[in-house]
Amino acid sequence: MTDQAGSGRFAYSVTIETRHVHHRPADSRIIPSRVARVRVQGTATPTRYYQAETTKPYDDVLAELELAITEQNFRITGHNKIGSVIRKRENIDFPDYDTIQFCNLTQARQMLEMSPAAVIHMPCNIAVRSEGGRVIVTTHLLPVDSPNEKLNQFARVMNAKLRKIVDFAVE
Repeated sequence: MTDQAGSGRFAYSVTIETRHVHHRPADSRIIPSRVARVRVQGTATPTRYYQAETTKPYDDVLAELELAITEQNFRITGHNKIGSVIRKRENIDFPDYDTIQFCNLTQARQMLEMSPAAVIHMPCNIAVRSEGGRVIVTTHLLPVDSPNEKLNQFARVMNAKLRKIVDFAVE
């Protein structure tokens, strides 16, 4: 995909890795879901995302996200219900879109002591959307390619927690 911004031209390449996740609803059917890792590269540092999708009910995914976030010892600091606010304000049919922000102050402090510039990655954020009969859950992953190996190791641990949270919600 190519985007023109101002006088510059930015090229982005996206790589998606997928694996299948199955969940078992109350009626005991196994429904496949898709998990994707998305990496966007451009002229700046690549942004990495982890994404999974499911056919579970939207509200169930949100409830399980909140549970998984607290199980990983994070505190929810914000929840924006974008889709429902647009539906209510505009009085139109509009799909569900939510973002959930969360943080663990002990881990945030550790990361900031390693790199004050890492504040850009806080708080953690998960986006949830309803699209084509599916619920799609996406999170930013922390970069693991900095010159600071201690920070990279911290990011790998955090990314594993973020993936676990997303996977729990869609399984």
